[in-house]
Amino acid sequence: MARYSRIDERERLEDEAARRFLAARASGSDDDWAEAYAWIAEHPAHGVAFAKAEAAWEISGRLKEVAPRIDPEAIAGPAGRFEAVVGRRQVIAAIFATAFIGTAATVAVQKASAVVRYRTAVGEARRFRLEDGSSIFLNTNSAVEIAIRERSRFVRLLRGEASFIVAADHPAPLVIDAEGTTLQARGGGFNVRLRPDVLELTVVDGMVRVAGLEGAGSEGRGDVRVVAATQGAAIRGGSVAMTALSSMQAARRLAWQSGIVEFRGETLAQAVDEFNRYRVSPLVIGDPEIASVRVEGRFRVGASDQFIGLLSPGLGIRQVVGADRSVLLLRAPGFAPDLSEDGRNLALDR
Repeated sequence: MARYSRIDERERLEDEAARRFLAARASGSDDDWAEAYAWIAEHPAHGVAFAKAEAAWEISGRLKEVAPRIDPEAIAGPAGRFEAVVGRRQVIAAIFATAFIGTAATVAVQKASAVVRYRTAVGEARRFRLEDGSSIFLNTNSAVEIAIRERSRFVRLLRGEASFIVAADHPAPLVIDAEGTTLQARGGGFNVRLRPDVLELTVVDGMVRVAGLEGAGSEGRGDVRVVAATQGAAIRGGSVAMTALSSMQAARRLAWQSGIVEFRGETLAQAVDEFNRYRVSPLVIGDPEIASVRVEGRFRVGASDQFIGLLSPGLGIRQVVGADRSVLLLRAPGFAPDLSEDGRNLALDR
């Protein structure tokens, strides 16, 4: 079982993170903060828990600042002032305490005014600069939550794809949570994509510590892997599979940053899925026989209509546009292209 996969393990982890944060904050000494950072570096999950503890502390401070003054007699009535004061103190204490426990800490992170949220619409890509000098480039239909503080950096990738350039002069690593997988980097550049069934990591510069925490893995700290430059990783169910990437493979994964999609032997079904990321109304393959045809070519991300137009002469595919502007792809009547192993590739260079 993966480390910190059980609820009780995560609760103990968050308790330990809160203890270390409070100890370092109380003393303010460089040695105590260095000890806290060393603990964070032991496992990516430590960074997530530490960021939650810091956010929860900030939330508790804001609650005390904004709590309205209440006339005890106005709410206590004949029962007297004492019961009203005790009741209010209990409420504040309960809020403060729950801020440090599991789910409540996550809610605190999400609601903190210091958390910045960035998103892109379908077909949009945008670059954002963070307070620490890092930058995030979001691909189509993507969203992140970011909390940059003096002693911690935390990002949650909610959906889509993001490319990170991490500033190295911050005392804490950048910790990224992506659907149960934790990534940690102190500098460098890398790309993270949430696919339907797997998380895809591409490291361009520096190194990224990876932990798939929600699924099965090896005992102890064996579920942590370090992915270096020119390497990629696929993370699913707690397993981390690493692979070396050629410069061409890495460039294809990052081509979206230049507004390009590139196909080198993908099936038509895969190409349609890729174009649909940038379309409000989807392309739909209506004939299973054409789904496995392999295609090659380079296109602008918004050029799916051009892509469809090139399919007609090569494969005899016709398109039917629906009332919702979706496009159904069908084999043209009486057309039988060569679908043998030698003849099923279609080159489309535009």
